[in-house]
Amino acid sequence: MKTTFFTLSLFLVSFSIQISAQETLNTSGNNMSGSTGSATASIGQSFYETMSSSAGSVTAGVQQTYEIIPTLGIDIIDINLSLNIFPNPTTDILNLKVGFKDYNKYRYDLFDSSGKLLTSQSITQSTTQITMTSYPASIYLLKISKGGKDIKIFKVLKNK
Repeated sequence: MKTTFFTLSLFLVSFSIQISAQETLNTSGNNMSGSTGSATASIGQSFYETMSSSAGSVTAGVQQTYEIIPTLGIDIIDINLSLNIFPNPTTDILNLKVGFKDYNKYRYDLFDSSGKLLTSQSITQSTTQITMTSYPASIYLLKISKGGKDIKIFKVLKNK
């Protein structure tokens, strides 16, 4: 009888407790943004922990942003590929400029910030225009690949 009462009490108490993930009581803080990006800072965060290894580092705490390094990909040392995107940030048209002759062997894939594939096309000319007008203001990833191998990934900022 006592264990049943205790179990029932514990069950009811657990449903009455509100869980607040990624919330903290800070003494101060600010959101800052500029033409090159944005940052958020908080003062008064009570704890955080940084773990490092040869692969990188992770800082665990209450206020962590989701950030992707601007260019990712495989380092190809013996080949010099010239890939540029402009303007970044963009509002409507994003230009992809390829500085090598066999561009028709490459393709681009555009992903939203959740990883959903939005468009995928073969590169058919040295400067390719990618229409961004129909997409909301957000962060996008533009992946350049050749034969199924990722060559370079750009972080694209889309403004209103």
